[in-house]
Amino acid sequence: MKNTYSLREIVEETGLSKLVLHAWERRYGAIVPERTETGRRIYRHEDLLRLQLLKGCVDNGQRIGSIIHLSNDDLQRVLLGQKRLQDLGDVIAAIELMDGDGLDRMLGTRFMTLGPVEFCREVVLPLMSEIGRLWAEGKMSIASEHLVTAAIRALLSGAFKLMPAPRGAHRMVFSTVEGELHEIGALVAAIIARDQGVHATYLGSQLPAEALAEAVTKTGSTIVCLSGAVKRNRNAISQIKTIRAALPANVALWLGGAAFADLPPITGVTYFDRIDLFETATAALQAD
Repeated sequence: MKNTYSLREIVEETGLSKLVLHAWERRYGAIVPERTETGRRIYRHEDLLRLQLLKGCVDNGQRIGSIIHLSNDDLQRVLLGQKRLQDLGDVIAAIELMDGDGLDRMLGTRFMTLGPVEFCREVVLPLMSEIGRLWAEGKMSIASEHLVTAAIRALLSGAFKLMPAPRGAHRMVFSTVEGELHEIGALVAAIIARDQGVHATYLGSQLPAEALAEAVTKTGSTIVCLSGAVKRNRNAISQIKTIRAALPANVALWLGGAAFADLPPITGVTYFDRIDLFETATAALQAD
């Protein structure tokens, strides 16, 4: 493996033109090449890797200005998400055509091939994110969004019920706040937690604070997990504070989803902005 590269070699390795490369350096600070005594650019191997990641994202539709601040790990996640969406092109087409039978068949085949957890990672999360984006941009009808949500909910609900509930393990309850109809995120989290050995109880959507507190008492749970998909609830802060106050002090409150992304820090509340961080946290429970 080479440690340094000339400008010509970087252009050949990345496929970027000199014009674009220099623009990315000057305008966005994508990389800062070293210089020889004569002023010639010298690029490091890490410069090459970052430029390849940036170009891969741009080639797949991302704007350089929107991704330039991301770390290499985050750029790799963007590329992976784009690859997953490309693999779901037939599914998205079926949704747009309102082809319910075709959609059920495609989702069912992927579910049987991948299993519940990988189905959530590879299909459900990227698909629902894309559906949400298309709906927000007015490119997806409400009927189409409901069609795919119903199909996925049916698959995940059935899968969760068939997964064995671990005994004597950490206990968690899963739901959404009042007013949040989108429950797919909570279902995904419950499936992942149960797969990792957590005794997960799924309660459906829209539970008020007192109902969550009752569920915690009756199930012996030590963590409440709530998901939220849409940033539209102006009362989110007061809702979360009310729920936090209703729960025993020794019960943790975990949140996930775009609805909670802008919440200020709240004592006793943990927010996960990525599902892999939630997986890491649930795995750590088993190590206790």
